[in-house]
Amino acid sequence: MAEEISFTGGSQNCCVCFIDIVDSTRITTIEITHPQKIKLYYSVFINTMAAIARDLDATVIKNTGDSLIYYFPKTADFSNESAFKSVFECGLTMISVNPIINARLQNEEGLPNLSYRISADYGRVEVARSLTSTSEDLFGPTVNLCAKINSKSQPNGMVIGNNLYQVTKDRFDDDYHFSKIDEYSIDKTDNQYSVYSVVSKDKSSNEKKLKLYKNIL
Repeated sequence: MAEEISFTGGSQNCCVCFIDIVDSTRITTIEITHPQKIKLYYSVFINTMAAIARDLDATVIKNTGDSLIYYFPKTADFSNESAFKSVFECGLTMISVNPIINARLQNEEGLPNLSYRISADYGRVEVARSLTSTSEDLFGPTVNLCAKINSKSQPNGMVIGNNLYQVTKDRFDDDYHFSKIDEYSIDKTDNQYSVYSVVSKDKSSNEKKLKLYKNIL
């Protein structure tokens, strides 16, 4: 029997990220009813976020229309500080361009505002390839946890799991403010997984990111 996926044997620690549109089911059921408008709404989101991710050395794994999974291969090298910083800069850039995206959706297309949540975590992943695609796929608890903690974020905010927090808190304490905001219940016992919000300490960084992408998006 032919297998749909084949694990390449690659197993590594790296950073995985998940970005998801807030309330997309309601929006595309009630506020946007024309099929072409729905396609445009999703394409603006996916194409913009994928472009930012690639600009910051991430590899896009897959999208489901209202969400995108991507990871940072260079974080497999634990000593690569710039690679880990790219994880945060990528997420915060995605947040910074939200006004630009919404201006385009409203002014050019007459579509409602778009909000999203971003989550990131670090840990072991298993790399696989599909027989029907040349792109990689990731499996394992790190991917699952990253998706689960996404709901803990505020709209247009970013959260990270405890694993990523533990390996970066001392490296980037001068650059970002980390604040524990919640815990995720891994099972029915007292096994709780801490979740932290992330914001930049550089107040001018948002303006820099907006200027960078204003003429692109």
